[in-house]
Amino acid sequence: MERATQMDKVIFRTHLLHALEEIQRRDQLQYEEIYLLIDPVHEPGTSLNGADEMMRLVVLAPDNVAHRQFTVDEAVNLLCWHAPLVPLWIDVSLAASEQKKAVFQLRCSLRLRKPTQLFHAETGHAPFRIV
Repeated sequence: MERATQMDKVIFRTHLLHALEEIQRRDQLQYEEIYLLIDPVHEPGTSLNGADEMMRLVVLAPDNVAHRQFTVDEAVNLLCWHAPLVPLWIDVSLAASEQKKAVFQLRCSLRLRKPTQLFHAETGHAPFRIV
């Protein structure tokens, strides 16, 4: 799969929705509402630049994201605040599903990188990986 060369909120949202659809097909889920939990992951042994530190200290600070369910648009706006730089990788998993509601967890890197550097290009929806 080709590496992404562009990233903006529209592309990021499309990639996120493709990842969620993959989980929906795999797990044969039926839902009408989608909510997202954002879980920033500190990666020991990695250094953070200025934008990464802003992501860690402000955008994804625990007071801002802990125990909060985001809509897709809210999550996109939060994670794409410095587009075209977005989190280097994001692991997506189903956290809960009940009746017509699905809650997905997004475990994400605090390191912001340009589209050509994003992990999981082979999925076709970088930086997202289904776990």
